[in-house]
Amino acid sequence: MDKMKALVFRDVGKIELTEIPIPQVKEPDDVLLKVKAVGICGTDVKILEGKHHFKKDTVLGHEFCGEVVAVGSHVRHVKIGDRVAIDNNIRCGFCSFCRMGMSSQCVEIKTSALGVMRDGGYAEYCLVPEKQCYVLPPEIDDILGTQVETLATVVNGMNTLLMLPYDYVLILGFGPIGYLFAQFAKNIAAKVAVTEIDPFRINVAKECGLTVWNPNEVDVVEKITEFTYGRKADIVIEATGNAFEQALQCVTPGGKVLPFGMDSSVRATVIPNEITRWATKILGLYLGQNTMVPAIRIYQEQRLNMKPFFTKVIPLEQGIGAFDDLGLDLKTLQHKPKRAMKIVMKV
Repeated sequence: MDKMKALVFRDVGKIELTEIPIPQVKEPDDVLLKVKAVGICGTDVKILEGKHHFKKDTVLGHEFCGEVVAVGSHVRHVKIGDRVAIDNNIRCGFCSFCRMGMSSQCVEIKTSALGVMRDGGYAEYCLVPEKQCYVLPPEIDDILGTQVETLATVVNGMNTLLMLPYDYVLILGFGPIGYLFAQFAKNIAAKVAVTEIDPFRINVAKECGLTVWNPNEVDVVEKITEFTYGRKADIVIEATGNAFEQALQCVTPGGKVLPFGMDSSVRATVIPNEITRWATKILGLYLGQNTMVPAIRIYQEQRLNMKPFFTKVIPLEQGIGAFDDLGLDLKTLQHKPKRAMKIVMKV
């Protein structure tokens, strides 16, 4: 059987470049992709830290696009030669959540996500169900095509927030998710500020023309109060997974808090009476939900400034070293200063 190069997650802190068999079309709805490019997500970093659910001996990579090279007998909506972006979260379509418009809560997602529980895009080829494929227009190149699913999750957040042109917006954390939310906020809101502790990403925020504060150096509650003329933020987007308590301190009475960042190791102390007293709206959501097509449209029409987003493009063979640039020492599992916003591997 023919072999392909792949980065395989073995266990916490362990990922290796190896050769594995090229997957073969077996099911009627199978689509075999020649992977074009794959992004390294913060979730991948957390998998390697053991802070996200995972499956050993799995090819990681859920931010990817590729060219269709083979299809199953029942595939009708994509054809050989198409370039497609992938929604890695496979929904069953039959559980009560799927059938009531809450497909992000599908009972099968946790066991079927590509690049987490099933082999993903850190490889030369990947096998995906047809329903996860979204044809890319020529205006979206392979590098940008890796970020359709990422943007789709943010679009779901924007659909939930219903951001208005007179809103004051604060985004806690300026990683890739915070970056995308900030791009939307710049287009819509009256005023937007972000927080970030990493020097590299602080400079990216400044390059984007954003007001940015380092919470290790300033009192963010004081800063957002001054920034909004005493009001505090109408919308606080928590994009780190570890600043929920701070988010509640920064939101105005009647405002909205979106806890978007994910870190299962973090705990927060909340006083329920303060949420009730100040009529705070806490908006929980997960993944994208019918937002892949809108994400493609946004990229196709160049509605966001994505130039500072991509730090570098590297070959698959250099992928292990990229985690160092993203702030994780794989030998010690300790964090270190980052040297990147988004790194994409060209396969």
